[in-house]
Amino acid sequence: MHTILKNSLSDLKDSLLQLGLPGDEYESHTLLCPLQLHKNSKLHYKLSLLIDKHVEMTKGQRGLKQLEVYRQHWQWVVLNLSRAIFINCWVVVALDSKPYQRDMGSKRYGINHASIKAIVDYLEAQGLIDVAAERQYQNSASIRRIFPSVALAGQLWEYFLDQEQPIAGPYLTINETDDKWEETIFTVSNIESHPDMDDMIAINEFLKPHRWACKAPIRLVYQHNPFQGGRLLTPFQCLADRRKRIRINTTIDDEPICELDFDAHHLRLNVAFNAKEYAGDTPYEDICVKAGVASRAMVKKFITVAMGASDEKSGKSSLMLDGFGSDVIERIHQGALKRYPKLDLFNGWGIFAQNYDSQILKDVMLEGIKEDIVCLPLPNAVAVQQQHRGWAKDVMLETWREKMGGVMTKIKVDLP
Repeated sequence: MHTILKNSLSDLKDSLLQLGLPGDEYESHTLLCPLQLHKNSKLHYKLSLLIDKHVEMTKGQRGLKQLEVYRQHWQWVVLNLSRAIFINCWVVVALDSKPYQRDMGSKRYGINHASIKAIVDYLEAQGLIDVAAERQYQNSASIRRIFPSVALAGQLWEYFLDQEQPIAGPYLTINETDDKWEETIFTVSNIESHPDMDDMIAINEFLKPHRWACKAPIRLVYQHNPFQGGRLLTPFQCLADRRKRIRINTTIDDEPICELDFDAHHLRLNVAFNAKEYAGDTPYEDICVKAGVASRAMVKKFITVAMGASDEKSGKSSLMLDGFGSDVIERIHQGALKRYPKLDLFNGWGIFAQNYDSQILKDVMLEGIKEDIVCLPLPNAVAVQQQHRGWAKDVMLETWREKMGGVMTKIKVDLP
């Protein structure tokens, strides 16, 4: 079974490598995770030969049991670097043992520092990976960001289609730190009784037999506490889709997909919640007119920052760092309030929007289970097989109206 719809995987690989190395923003990084080939893959033997070659070169004085563990780590590194090509992200690995001792995911799968360091040092010495400048966690733990060289990519690209992460918990996690480079930490206390736990188990159990690109668990991740601002996260969301349209050209169970996107989602949520009204067909453009600003992108950026900021001073400072002039900031601010007088800005409303977003998408996915329809969550959107787009649009609109007291919204459909 393949998960890429149109172009050959080799052509997509070449296209993505032409983009060069990933950017340095947080979104261009992915943590090392335990990947495997699906059981029906025809590439098991070929992958085994590749791993055996590298293990033989680097095994040192390891005994049989140690070699078995070491070989498993080679598989994880190889398949993560294969995935990195197609999501155009650095793979983040720790340089010291502290994160491995602390992180519940590393403990769960037995990922150990010594094996990872030996593998990464070897790949770097052989010129098989590009390595970005080191960064520091808030707790002073160093990390290394790696990406396959063109030569290594030529050996790894074909494994992408057949790789998957086992669907296994935890499905609800808490990131207890503000440091985006920190590992996501699973907190056991009080989490098993969380009201979303049964829903996340049901969703992942339903998805187990299905196939899609970057198959992995879908997790609900909270910041600091398990009650506000949860986000539905899964690696499928990381597939390139702006500079190169990879994700929209993938499949679910061999069927082409489409993506249904809540238009101007967080702005519409804000207006619906605070003013109990429909935001109109073109909310960003409406604000452009009121503000006397031609750029829809600037208005969208302002709204995103203003809703996420906890206060006006920090929000406007952030906008100025992004190149906004103070006069433009004020014009957009006043234009937004002229169009939507009850719009809640610079008050941390983004946390509420994020929570509503995840709850709406989760409810849509649960409705999909009833109809045996796979729905994959994206930021403010879902991906479904094209044959189910009518069903998905109806369910998304109805779910949104139920959450927002009957207020309407607007949905865009994206096709390959």
